Order: sequence, then structure tokens, then C-alpha cells
Amino acid sequence: MLLEAVTPIAHMQADDAVFWHSDVVHSVENAHRGNGYSNVMSISSAPWYAKNEAYLKRQLPSFLRGESPPDFPADHFETDFIGRAQESDMTPLGRAQLGFDLSR
Repeated sequence: MLLEAVTPIAHMQADDAVFWHSDVVHSVENAHRGNGYSNVMSISSAPWYAKNEAYLKRQLPSFLRGESPPDFPADHFETDFIGRAQESDMTPLGRAQLGFDLSR
């Protein structure tokens, strides 16, 4: 069974990171019961495909407003953060990776 194949990792501390291969089954806790914030980020390294393009088009307006991406809880922690990344901070490659060239 799939659930029998899931193996827990060691207890995590603040600022810890875990990396896994995309072919490995993984999951996260159903509910965070800690005192601090809990965040899982999936930073994919994949060839260009339609799903990535559609996501970039949806997330760019959120980035420009400093809001949480559309597939994250609407916490919007960076909306008023002084020094958050702006379009003018981006290199041409960074602009392409965030979807600027798709939306204009």
C-alpha cells in the first residue's frame, strides 16, 4: 500500500529545509499545530509546459501587489513589507521565470 511506503523525516527546526526527488512520494501534515508559521514550498525544476505557463499568468498579479500566490492561503505578509522584490529588481531571466513576458 502507498501509505506503508511513506517514511517520516526527522523532527524539523525553524529554517530547516528538506529536498526530495520529484519521483518520490511525499506529503505534509494535515494540520499545523506548532506556534510559529509553517510553510511548504514546491520549487519545480521542470521543462516548460502549459500548466506552468497558466500558473505564471495567475501568480504575477499577486507578486506585483506583494500578496500571497493564488494557491497559498491569503496571508499577504509582504504587502506592506519595505524592501520586498519589485519588477525593477528583476534580471531578464528572473522576469521570464516570473512570467512577465507572458502577461504583457
